[in-house]
Amino acid sequence: MEIRQLQSFKTVAELNSFTKAAQALQYSQASITSHIQQLEDELGASLFDRLGKQIQLTAVGQELYLYAVELLTAYSKIKHMSLGGAAMKGELRIGAAETLTAYKLGPVLAKYKKSYPEVAISLINDHCHLLRERLHKGELDIAITLEPKVSDPQLATEICSEEPLVIVGEGGHSIKTIEEAKGECFIFSEKNCSLRCFFEAYLAEKGVDTHNHMEFTSMETMKQCVVSGLGISLMPYISVEALLRDKKMKIIKPSSDNLTFYAQLSYHKNKWLSKAHRKFIEMVLSEGTGPGM
Repeated sequence: MEIRQLQSFKTVAELNSFTKAAQALQYSQASITSHIQQLEDELGASLFDRLGKQIQLTAVGQELYLYAVELLTAYSKIKHMSLGGAAMKGELRIGAAETLTAYKLGPVLAKYKKSYPEVAISLINDHCHLLRERLHKGELDIAITLEPKVSDPQLATEICSEEPLVIVGEGGHSIKTIEEAKGECFIFSEKNCSLRCFFEAYLAEKGVDTHNHMEFTSMETMKQCVVSGLGISLMPYISVEALLRDKKMKIIKPSSDNLTFYAQLSYHKNKWLSKAHRKFIEMVLSEGTGPGM
């Protein structure tokens, strides 16, 4: 019985899918199937009932899952051990909002890597709700999101900073308030993005029609569209500060409304935190007090 077999089994059990487990672990589906079959051969019992396209744990599978979680937690602790004066080692799997990665996390990561060069770091950018899903699935150790305040009973979450949002148009735009924007083209990020959902809800509250809009997956592309005069958008101030300073963009005043997102660091409450994890969290929070992380 091998660690990788138990990792595959645990992931299949949690995701309820051989295909999703293969994607999460970056194995082929054939490898995942082989790992499960090897465990079943060794135990002499089936671990999953295959019900058409659905699977569920058998009684033996449910018992093994409890032991697998315990064993893999211990294995993770062993991997992250740092004895005496030895250099801290381990793995750090981070997920972050694109804007925070581009404008905030660079100095923190550089400082961390300089202090702990033997810690392997991987970082992915994704939508905030998808980053939280990855925390629940155990695919990430830590997520840093930019969105309204989130309350998830399974996650431990800390506010890193308040990040103001601004509605912007090109530098010479004649509109002064969002109420005057009826009929304008709105530049949106893709659906299910926190910023898109927030902006659409805000415009609906103001009675502003958003039928005329364009949708993009890249914040940089959205910024260039605004600068070119293609439309109006809502963006984190940190991402457009330089363009505002150079007068390539202007802020369209949204009455007296307070438009704010929060940079938030989260990890699963059941996640065992190694020294490498704790030091990174400590560093992010110490750098993130006040507006601007």
